[in-house]
Amino acid sequence: MIDPANTGPRARRRARPGLAMALLVALGCSGEAGTAQETPPPGGEPTGESSLEGDPAQQEWAVLPTQHSVLINRADQSRIRGSPEAPVRILEVSDFQCPFCARFNRETFPVLDSLYIETGKVEYVWISFANPSHQFAWPAIEAAFCAGAVGKFWQMHDILFERQGEWSTSDDAWATFIDYARELWIDEESFGACLRDDRTAPLQIRDFQSVNRAGISSTPFFIIADSLSIRGAAQVSQFRTVLDSLLKVGDAP
Repeated sequence: MIDPANTGPRARRRARPGLAMALLVALGCSGEAGTAQETPPPGGEPTGESSLEGDPAQQEWAVLPTQHSVLINRADQSRIRGSPEAPVRILEVSDFQCPFCARFNRETFPVLDSLYIETGKVEYVWISFANPSHQFAWPAIEAAFCAGAVGKFWQMHDILFERQGEWSTSDDAWATFIDYARELWIDEESFGACLRDDRTAPLQIRDFQSVNRAGISSTPFFIIADSLSIRGAAQVSQFRTVLDSLLKVGDAP
């Protein structure tokens, strides 16, 4: 469902109170939450590239930071995809155990990523919203954010959606998440501690409260340019109609 709203060239900056801004408060990138500078991990900042590629003999285990504020900040920033200079921003409210979210990730997101995010037209932000009826939604989000602390949020994001049927019916989902972390060359001990100690809980709680304040109760839910909304696993064509219109207006003299 698309809500009618302002689609002028400054649409991204005209957030509708109670909707986009309530969510942006949850994000360190918005300037509303802390974004303290941190020391980069050894070897430089995480690249976001898949650690499954390349020579396994050259792989090194990525160890999560021990300082909690650094871990939270890196996890927060890791769920942002695309250029911060992009003219349009999309916020996705999602739950890894939601079947409609998995369908969106399988059918629609790869096209949006190729056409708009990788080309610098869209900045994309993933926001968590654990459905209380989904038994493993919270720890799955935790697994993604813990992976994000070493720059591997999106790799874990993809695994969680691709294998939703595996971990969501597992007798021990936590052990399964640790197996996924190993596949991504994330240190088992520090990742396991992140899950066990709920180290990303402040980030998840902040997301959940912000989504509630915005009056959003279902997933997936998308806010485009801080003023338009799409509910559900919409098709690529629906997103293209909205995005192409916004980008065309934004390019107008």
